[in-house]
Parts: sequence; C-alpha cells; structure tokens
Amino acid sequence: MLDLTIVIVNYRCWNMLSKCLESLAKQTVKIKKVIVTDNFSNDGMLRSFKEKFSWVHWQEEPTNGGFSYGCNAGARLAETKWVLFLNPDTEIPETCFESLIPYCDENFDYKLISIKQVNSDGKDCFPYGVFPNTFNLLGPLRSFERNIIRRSQSKKIMGATSVGYPDWISGAFVLIRLEDFKKLGSWDDFFWMYYEDIDLSKRAANLGMKRVLLNNWYCIHNHGGASRKNIDTTILTKSEVLISSHKYIKKHFALITKPIAHGLVFGSSFLELSVLFLFSKVKRGMFKKLLGYWFGAKA
Repeated sequence: MLDLTIVIVNYRCWNMLSKCLESLAKQTVKIKKVIVTDNFSNDGMLRSFKEKFSWVHWQEEPTNGGFSYGCNAGARLAETKWVLFLNPDTEIPETCFESLIPYCDENFDYKLISIKQVNSDGKDCFPYGVFPNTFNLLGPLRSFERNIIRRSQSKKIMGATSVGYPDWISGAFVLIRLEDFKKLGSWDDFFWMYYEDIDLSKRAANLGMKRVLLNNWYCIHNHGGASRKNIDTTILTKSEVLISSHKYIKKHFALITKPIAHGLVFGSSFLELSVLFLFSKVKRGMFKKLLGYWFGAKA
C-alpha cells in the first residue's frame, strides 16, 4: 500500500469526479487514503456518491470557500508521508503511482512535484509557467520571456526533457511530502480560485524547495470541469483570474513595482472588456464584477 493521501476538491463536478475516482480505484497499487472535500455543492448529488464510492473519505464543508480552502480542509486529515492535491477533472493511468511514488522517494530534493498533463486528445496542457513580474504580466511579453530570455522555461524545451524545473506547477496535480507541506504553511485561502498554485510555488522557491515536472508520467486533464458549468459560473471564474492576479501582486511584488503591476493588469483588462462589452454577455458580467472590485475592494 502506498503511503499516500489524495485530496480532491469538488464543487458540482460530479461526472468528471466519477471518472477520476474510478481511475484511482483501478490503480495497480492501493492508495492509503482518498479524501474528497465537497465545497457545499448542495445539489442533492453527494449522498449517491457517498454510497457509490464508499471507500472515499468525504469531507463535507458548510461553504464554498474556494480551492485552497478545500485543499487545506482535506490535508488536515492526512497522516501519510505523501499528499497529492488532485483536480476532479483528471484521470490517472493504472500504473502511474506504482512507479511514481518510489521514484520520488529516491529523489529527496524534489519538493513540489507534477507530471505531464494531456487533454482527452493527448495534447500537452503545459501545467507550469514562469513567476509573474512587471515585465511579463501581459501575454506577448510573457511569451517573449519564456522563449527568448529564459529559454529553459519554454514549452518546447520543458516538454522535451524527462525532468524539468519550472518556476511554478499547476495545482491540478501537486505531489508533496506532508512535512514539506507543513513547512510551507498550507495553501493560502486568500486566493479563492487561481494563482494559489503560483503562490504555493513562489513560497517554496523562497525556501529553496525545487519545483519539478516529471514528463515520464502523465495524467489526463479535462479542463474546466467546475469552472464552466453555466454562464454565471463562467463569469465568476474568469473574473477571479484577474482578481487573483491583483492579490498575487499585493502579496509578492516589491513595494515600488506594485502600483505599476496593478496598473498594467487594470489597464489591459479594462480596455479589453470595454471593447467587448457590447458583444458578449460573459464580458458584460465580468466588467460589472470587476468594476466593483477595482473601485471597491482592491487595496
């Protein structure tokens, strides 16, 4: 049995969660504990899932506190050497953990570990990136940095090596020793959704902990399982990307660069949403929500 606890955060992502749990049940080596934190789905589905997957520990939360909140709620129940934070819209090949965990056991300097993620068509999802800074906050400049200035971080080079060392790894699959997770002080639920994985990786980097991408192992990641269920959820989650970018700037940028970075995110987003406001219901909803944040909550 693997000395491993898997923590999955769910919010009304039942179809994909079912496939994820079925893939975990088929692993060639048994996992000690699988925890699903349900962030108050409150849609009548939980009971049937508890019956169908009785081997899962179901952690029911009274509110939807976000991804970090759910991860921390599940992690508090972990007592194993390893903890894996896994998205519900993933599927794990049967032999993955049988070889992955022993390999990681042998490489103690690997601290935050991810594996290759592909979509249902087998295309690489590139679950990593470079840390945000005032130069790369805008997409074209970020691409320039990765492909020209820091070529080791480019998708082409990172995807071609068996072991890569990205700045940050996606929260869809984060394998970490429990003792290292405690050193990091858990996920920061200041981030409701998005940027919490970049924040965790940044704090790891500050402590000298290696973030590692292992391309010899992979999982299937069907993006958007919970974040694109309807137009209201789409507006909420797309807005949260921008709100979380401001939160990351507030937490990690130097005092002199904070106003510049906030201004870049605000300016580019305001311009885009102003132009597309008349043509998209999603953009109108985002514009309304973000105006309230920009001129109310951001500090």
